[in-house]
Amino acid sequence: MSDRSNTSATTPEQQDAPRSPFAGCLILIVIAVVISVLIASAGYSLKKQTEAYRDFTDTIAKPAPIEDTEGKEAEINSLIQRLRHFDGEMANQRAAQITFTTNDLNLAFAHFEVFKGFRGQLYFKKITPKSIEGIIHYPFRSTEDLPEFVRGPLGIEVRENNLNGQFIASPLLTDGKLILNMDSMTPSKGTIPNELLQQISRFLISGQLEQELEETQKEPELLSKLRKITSLTLGDNQLILGYSSDIEPPTVKLEADEMATKAKHLVALGAVILILSMILLFILLYRRKKRPQKLYAS
Repeated sequence: MSDRSNTSATTPEQQDAPRSPFAGCLILIVIAVVISVLIASAGYSLKKQTEAYRDFTDTIAKPAPIEDTEGKEAEINSLIQRLRHFDGEMANQRAAQITFTTNDLNLAFAHFEVFKGFRGQLYFKKITPKSIEGIIHYPFRSTEDLPEFVRGPLGIEVRENNLNGQFIASPLLTDGKLILNMDSMTPSKGTIPNELLQQISRFLISGQLEQELEETQKEPELLSKLRKITSLTLGDNQLILGYSSDIEPPTVKLEADEMATKAKHLVALGAVILILSMILLFILLYRRKKRPQKLYAS
């Protein structure tokens, strides 16, 4: 046999040689270290979050007022009639508007079941041309819901966490969704961290309709009507919904397209300005080069 064959051959003793356990142990150690770091990081984040809640939440819940509907049948009927008239105008594709005051909004939240999830959570006090102001109650998850084996080692206090305070918000209507964007929330004590404010700043007022759509796969009648509305504006103590058959209802895609179009226009304008500036600079340099130079006596 050749030398090459002798070189590649292995004996049974070499094949059955025991492998070092060090490599396997090292892998297990690395995995254990990684898991320990992840658990420690999660625990640190959880403790930091629960401690942050103490700075701006109360242990006692203070629900926002709920409008008393007793003895206000006439006002509720007036609101219902206005809604029906607005709905009829949309059905006949005629331009129409409906105006709500803070009293109308509070009565609507107290009377209509579609808004029952926000009773005691939002109460409207003032509408300006820029925003809506009111009272908010937002209950965060209680630390009592955490298992004892988590709370104990981390030293997490058992407490309720209730955000009670004031809010300033901007309403938004898009894709048939009625959204209340919180511009600011002022708790009864302390300040809400910005990162947490961003997490809870969007209230989907039409959320129950969206949930019903997901559960039944059938669009609720009220949701289909919301998707027809073409405008939402604010005035002095007025929230105004408008409809026009000549205008497309606002959508996220439409807003994105408008922003993209504006961006393209700005880029095009910048390019034109740059080209004109270069042409002007070239003309000035050319004229300066062609200008006859004065002779000076020596």
